[in-house]
Amino acid sequence: MKKKGFIVLSLIFGTFAVLTLSLKKCSKPVFTPQPNFGSLSAPFEFVDFKGDTISSCSLNDNIVLYNFLSVECPNDFEKCPFRLEWFKIKIYTELVGNLGFKDVKVVTSFIDTLSDINSRIEQFRKYNAIDSDKWIMTSNQYIPYFDNEFSRGNPWLKKDTLFGFDREAYLMTLLVDKNQQIRGKYLTYNFGEVRRITKEISLLIREELEQDSSDKPLPILGNKDYDPSVEGDTAYHHIPYWSFVDQMGDTITKEEMKGKVCLVDFFFSHCPTICPTMTMNMKRIQEKVGRECLSNVEFISYTVDPHRDSVERLYEYANSYNVNFDNWHMMTGDQKSIYELGVNGYLVPNQEDALAPGGFLHSEKMILIDQQQRIRGYYDGTDGENISKIVKDIKKLLL
Repeated sequence: MKKKGFIVLSLIFGTFAVLTLSLKKCSKPVFTPQPNFGSLSAPFEFVDFKGDTISSCSLNDNIVLYNFLSVECPNDFEKCPFRLEWFKIKIYTELVGNLGFKDVKVVTSFIDTLSDINSRIEQFRKYNAIDSDKWIMTSNQYIPYFDNEFSRGNPWLKKDTLFGFDREAYLMTLLVDKNQQIRGKYLTYNFGEVRRITKEISLLIREELEQDSSDKPLPILGNKDYDPSVEGDTAYHHIPYWSFVDQMGDTITKEEMKGKVCLVDFFFSHCPTICPTMTMNMKRIQEKVGRECLSNVEFISYTVDPHRDSVERLYEYANSYNVNFDNWHMMTGDQKSIYELGVNGYLVPNQEDALAPGGFLHSEKMILIDQQQRIRGYYDGTDGENISKIVKDIKKLLL
């Protein structure tokens, strides 16, 4: 009987041990990314209380909290958008002394309409022992990040019905990541919401670390040729020389693109199928590059129908999409030269085809070219899901 009981207990404990080991080995915490509430439409500037002009571009490498305060805080809560002591203890103290939060900053705008507001802000900082440049303060009463389409309405356009402020936005703190995306919004008169900010900053930092660890260098695409003058006896494929005219009537050449990252596609303005989608996606990428203040990036679209796509027609087409002409060139020129450049340079098909929609066969690919005029990526230009990846890869090449 004792032996039978021992066997039963052994089976129970053995099963329990196996299950425990299996769970430890197989289970892995699931990381859920923070939600995305929207993004900034354009870079902006503000002047801090010391009179220094600060560009949002200078904050792009930081996780930033944007919110509002009053010099009356915390003495008069009815005039104070959030509880200063809570925010200072739970957020500011963590920012100053915690190396894990080294890339986190706060930008606070004061809602007071006082003639001496900047000197009052300086007194406010001294009185509340806020001396770190990680907490930026400005007398500008408007921060463009709040002027976005949120799922429950624009807080800048809504009046606060809880405490009677002119704007509901005054009660909120926004959490913005390094890609200019709004990843958190908090009603920071509430202690629970203030505590949640630190936790969700930590989740963003973890998300960033996981993305960095999975990043790999972009490949260099195209056939390599034997070249004894090059180390390793090979030379990577480079885009050959080209010269065409853009929608402004300006002659643009390959030489002007050296040292710049280029995103390229082929299209024609009378295209009845994929071209409108590709152009719209290219425009979204251009806008996102602008929002993230990335420089030395050019966009190039070659027409495969230069007989109809004159300079005037391309100008009209570009304007219909409201594109930024500063760094987007829609090219026209000799048809044979464009086709040869597509096939032998960018390694994509281009040809007239009576059976193809619109009479022309061309690739749906967007092609990423680095500063040395080498091919670093091909992407389906009709897929909007590729926009973020393309911008991310552009940033890799700019590092």
